[in-house]
Amino acid sequence: MLRFFGRWLSDSVRLGLGLVLALAAMQVPALTNAYTSALMQISEEAQRDIARREEIVRRYYPALAGADSHASLIEALRPLEPANATGLAASVEREQVMRETYQRLMAASPLGRPIAALLDVLDDARDNKQAVLRTTLDSFVPQVAISSTAALYGIAGLVTGLLLAHLTLSVLGGLTTRRTAQRLA
Repeated sequence: MLRFFGRWLSDSVRLGLGLVLALAAMQVPALTNAYTSALMQISEEAQRDIARREEIVRRYYPALAGADSHASLIEALRPLEPANATGLAASVEREQVMRETYQRLMAASPLGRPIAALLDVLDDARDNKQAVLRTTLDSFVPQVAISSTAALYGIAGLVTGLLLAHLTLSVLGGLTTRRTAQRLA
């Protein structure tokens, strides 16, 4: 009877851990989609902010109305208002980074997109993308999406969960066997 419950418990642990990791792994593609959507939204908002700021500069300094690019406007503004020029340059740079990151992730295959996003966040020198990821994680609502990418990540999570459960139970079983052998000796 004790052996029956032991097997049942170990099977339950294997199944439970496998399913938990499968469901967690299925969240990865959805989380990546939320992250790329956030990058796009931040990029679009930054574009609107830059356009408003440039419009104000051109209105306030009519001589700068002929500047045809962000860079030329910033350079023309620098001697007049260095702080505003620096702020505008930082906004342009941030928008460009977010847009390029979004485009790079969307160009990746759906299966490789989560990995590309993770590598991109880890390579963020200014912590801009890490801030986007933190916000995405804070607002992310877990979901079970039915797609081939989510299914593949789910299968990988299931296999990993079953392996971890098997390893854990093997280690615990080995410890129990040693204790029993020591008591008998």
